[in-house]
Amino acid sequence: MFSIQLSLVIASDQPQRLSEFYAFATNGDLQLGKNKDHYLISPPNGMNIQIYRPSGKRSFSTPGRRSALCLQQPPSDSPLIAIKEWSKILVERGAVVNEHPRVEPFGAESWIIDPEGNHLLIFVPISS
Repeated sequence: MFSIQLSLVIASDQPQRLSEFYAFATNGDLQLGKNKDHYLISPPNGMNIQIYRPSGKRSFSTPGRRSALCLQQPPSDSPLIAIKEWSKILVERGAVVNEHPRVEPFGAESWIIDPEGNHLLIFVPISS
């Protein structure tokens, strides 16, 4: 299987402000993420939190997708190929693809629905 990292992702209108709040609330380390609208909070004793402003091409007010678990593979030179293969494996295990894999400047992502109807994001960053 893959080496998977688990984090919580939160879509935000004001990602810097919300990130500062969660960094304080969790006593976490706040770092700039993949771009100026993405932040990573690393609490000393817990799961990482990623806060981001969604692409202008998408609505993030869909119930169940404002905050969700994010499963992340290691970076890849071909993130779209990697995420398509991963999606196929998850579908074979009962998941449903809610939003087909797509490429963003930071990698490839896809929204999946687990066998009980929960939304989660799968993500493969592009190698630097």
